[in-house]
Formats: sequence, C-alpha cells, structure tokens
Amino acid sequence: MASRSGLLLMSLASAVIYVSLALVIVHFFHDEPLVHLFSHGFGTVAQLLIGAVFGVLAAAGIGFVIWRTPVSGILQDYAIVDMVMGMRFTRFDRIQISFFAGTGEELLFRGAMQPVLGIWLTSLIFVGMHGYFKFRSPKHILFGAMMFALSMGLGLLYEWAGLIAAMTAHAVYDLVMLELTHRLPAPWSHETPVESGGDAP
Repeated sequence: MASRSGLLLMSLASAVIYVSLALVIVHFFHDEPLVHLFSHGFGTVAQLLIGAVFGVLAAAGIGFVIWRTPVSGILQDYAIVDMVMGMRFTRFDRIQISFFAGTGEELLFRGAMQPVLGIWLTSLIFVGMHGYFKFRSPKHILFGAMMFALSMGLGLLYEWAGLIAAMTAHAVYDLVMLELTHRLPAPWSHETPVESGGDAP
C-alpha cells in the first residue's frame, strides 16, 4: 500500500499533469486563452459559496450511501477508495489533497475538455479514469452511476455558475469525504469509529 507521503506527492504530481494537459488542450482546441475559462458565471464569492454548498450536499448524499447501504460492501474493489480508506492523514494533508484534486481535475475536465467534448463524454472519461466503472454486480453499477451523476453535477455547475464553483465543489466534496474517512472505519470493516479529538500524526 502507498505511504501517506507517497499519496501526497502523487496528488501534487497529478495536479501538475492535469494543469499541463489543460494548457495543451486550451492552446490547440480553444479560441481563447486559459484565463477565459474563468470569465463566465457568477462573481467569485458567489461561486465559492455555491460550490461549497454543492460539495457538502453531494458528500452528504454519497456518504450516506457509502456508509449506510449495502453498497458499502463493494467499495474495497476500487483501488483508489481502498487506498485512501487505509490512510490516516493530518488535517493539512486532507486540505492539500482536496485542493489539488479540485483545482487540477476541474481545470482539465470541466474547463478544458467539456467545452470541446461536451458534458456527457467528459463525465464518462472522468469516471473511467478514476476506475469507477465496474459491472460485477448491481451494487458496482450503482456506485459507478453515482460517480457519473456527481461528475455530471460538476459539469452542470460549471456551465451554470462557473469554473471556480466547480473547483470549490470538488475540493469541498473531497475534503468532507476525507474527514469522514478519518472519523469512521472503512465501510466494509467492523471497527470502532475513530475518536474525533485530534489528527493522526
């Protein structure tokens, strides 16, 4: 299993790759420069608030399914979920990972790719790259469908509110889910929940 520091480095490296790919796509397939991706939608403060609310609500809904329904029993089949569930990050770690994922992935998928490929294809690629499409059982299909719906929601949020809103929603969603994994046992385990009095060292 990857170490905590290894996951942090992987998160940072992924963000750099996502931003680099976004720059390439914008250069070759967009008529406007990268900064133009931030030009539509609401003001910055409104986007931050809308994105935060979306992220919290999405995490609450998906978190309920993950920890309170039979879907919880198949999550260890997803490498990225199993790996993250096994880590005990500090709060600063969780903030870093969430920030890198939210900004890097949304810049690439929603900002650079979606205007070229459309929301449906972009969401399919997004979920596929995360390895969430598995067809072993109805539970796997349901989980993949939830992740696809989340991606579609982020795409619609980008179209309606703006790129900063999508970035914020993604980052807040990841942060809430990482906070939950810090306080609760892995959904497929029978461990006692972790006390919330402090962070892991």
